[in-house]
Amino acid sequence: MNSENQAKDHTFRPPFSGRRINRYQNRLMLVFTCLLCLSCAGCSSVSSSGTINKDNLPAITLHLAGDSTVMNYAATTTQEGWGQQLGQFFIDKVTINNQAVGGANVRSFRNSRWSNILSVLKPGDYVMIQFGANDSGTAHGPVTPSDFESTLGQMADEIKAGQATPVFVTPSAFYQWKDGKQDNTRLSPYAAAMVTAGAAKNVQVVDLNARGVEFLNSIGQTAAMTLYMPSRGTVDKAHFVKAGSTKMAQFVADELQRIRSPLAAYLK
Repeated sequence: MNSENQAKDHTFRPPFSGRRINRYQNRLMLVFTCLLCLSCAGCSSVSSSGTINKDNLPAITLHLAGDSTVMNYAATTTQEGWGQQLGQFFIDKVTINNQAVGGANVRSFRNSRWSNILSVLKPGDYVMIQFGANDSGTAHGPVTPSDFESTLGQMADEIKAGQATPVFVTPSAFYQWKDGKQDNTRLSPYAAAMVTAGAAKNVQVVDLNARGVEFLNSIGQTAAMTLYMPSRGTVDKAHFVKAGSTKMAQFVADELQRIRSPLAAYLK
């Protein structure tokens, strides 16, 4: 027998390679999605291969709480909110109940049209909440970022009490510019407050504000004019025409994928 002891290799070797880890993570995420957003009967929507059979998903309602940048408009105007265009990104199993209304801030909405959502809310439904434009102004506000955050938390609790799922949406970017760059000074504190409220209440956040700012800077001030309503020879800072509302709705759908929201299972 050799008197010299062989050196033992104590190097840790993971049981799976990076690709296999990613594959298993993706499969686990799909199963987790099923458990979060589907009833027991709907769990058959996840196949043995980890893909979602959308035909087996249960029908749900997606409720929208927001202001004029989200609301539906009559066909007699070219103005649109992004909620008006959101439905095209979802399969037919999703019904959209858009309760957004012009001039609303988070507190005025909770004291008025919020009951229109809570009264019809069903287990398994989703509620998207976007405010900030009026909360940050003086015509229909202001609501301080602190009060904004606490009111969002209260609304999230009420949604969860109805066995539904809240989703916060940071405010869509304004057509405001400084030195050739989009100026997000007014909305930034409210987007940050919404992210903080989401973390505190375990609510996923669709960061429409960040996506909008990034996009406006990428296309520039002149091209961005085509997304917003004309106003007195210039451009309305907040409100969209169809091109803008559709782009914002697309960003919302993309964000659902990015944050791996269970609601993303219902996207086309």
